[in-house]
Order: sequence, then C-alpha cells, then structure tokens
Amino acid sequence: MQESMDDLGEVALYCGRLSCRKVIVQTVGRGRRKEFCSDTCRRAADRDYKRAKAHVTLFEEQLRNTLHEVAAYGRKAEEGVLTPQEVMAIHGEARVALERAATVVELGAEPDRVASELDALVKAVRPLVASHETWVSSRSA
Repeated sequence: MQESMDDLGEVALYCGRLSCRKVIVQTVGRGRRKEFCSDTCRRAADRDYKRAKAHVTLFEEQLRNTLHEVAAYGRKAEEGVLTPQEVMAIHGEARVALERAATVVELGAEPDRVASELDALVKAVRPLVASHETWVSSRSA
C-alpha cells in the first residue's frame, strides 16, 4: 500500500530557468518537486534572477531621479496621478491596516472590533486601488 502511495505516476515539467526549458520527468507523489534540470541551471537561474533584480533597482532609481528633474522645472504633476512619495505613504498605511485586520481576524476578536479594523483597511486600501486605476488608464490613453 505504501509503495502505491509513493509512486502515483510521472509528469513532464519544464526546467525553471527561462533560457533552458528542458523537460524534467517528475514522479508524482511524496517528495520535493524538481525545479531545474541540473545544478548548473539552478545556479544560472539564481544569477539571472539577481541580475534582473539589479536592473529593476537601477531603473527605479533612474525613474526617481527623472521625476525629481521634472519637478525641478516647476511644473505640476498630472492631475490625479500620485507622486512616488504619496504612493509609498499609501502603501505603508495599507500594509499596517492589513496586518492589523489580519491579527484581529486571527485572534477572533469581537464583531465590533473586526468591523472597525475592516473599515480602517478599506479606507487605507481604496486610495491605492484608485491610484493604480488612474495610472493604468493614463498609460492606455
């Protein structure tokens, strides 16, 4: 019986490294799923990830510098579009409200407390969603 539970068949997966994508035959059942075809691909995927993350960090820094340069010309920001500082502040408020609400739900607090925390969460997250919708609509226009 134990042998039949451990070996439920095989399935073909692809290597997790985007530039490799070799087929990996994985046994269905217990055990850790293979993500890469070899240690070489695992290490290369880790390097690729770190390189991509460094690019994102660099481009975010360039964006902040460019926004600062635009602000230096004294022009107003587009109406309805939040500055990066405002977005960061909203993210911080939303993160705090989410953690508070999660804690209240986890502890099983009284209904009035749950309602209060959910109300605070809605108030904190609504501007974040609205700013994202404004950003998406301004990019598609």
